[in-house]
Amino acid sequence: MREVIIDFEGCLQGGIREIGIIETDDLEITNAQDITIHEKGEVTNALLKVFEEKPNYIVAHNAQIEKNLIKGYLPYPKFEKGRGQNTRWGPWLDTLTAYRTLYPSIKDYTLEHLTSTFIDAEQLDELVGSLCHEEKRKPHFALYDAICTLMLVRRIAKLVDLSGFVE
Repeated sequence: MREVIIDFEGCLQGGIREIGIIETDDLEITNAQDITIHEKGEVTNALLKVFEEKPNYIVAHNAQIEKNLIKGYLPYPKFEKGRGQNTRWGPWLDTLTAYRTLYPSIKDYTLEHLTSTFIDAEQLDELVGSLCHEEKRKPHFALYDAICTLMLVRRIAKLVDLSGFVE
């Protein structure tokens, strides 16, 4: 199963300034990219390349933000279903929704808090150290945040059937 874990740094008004993309096969990393954006066309090119082949699902933390940003750059997906009917971007697996559902008593569902609560810091540091530039090995850098999201998904994949969270 092919998954794409994605995180953007930026906003709708100011645009995307950084993209972290991790492509996986059954949640095992096959490719990781840390893309710094200098002009708008770079975002479109990066997204077209990563989505040349439709993933089984796209993973993000608080996926609505990533959905809105993708639609701002690529409003019409190239993926087709049936006889030429366009499908929406996705399907999505949102770690925010999954952790809210699985752990309803937690007060803070930020990526940073969930990572510090549920992910072994040594394992995180090892993966971040192998994939991220030294100056980007902390929260609010796109690839770092995508790694945290991947680790959160891997963790719950051992506990529950993820298909229940894919929408």
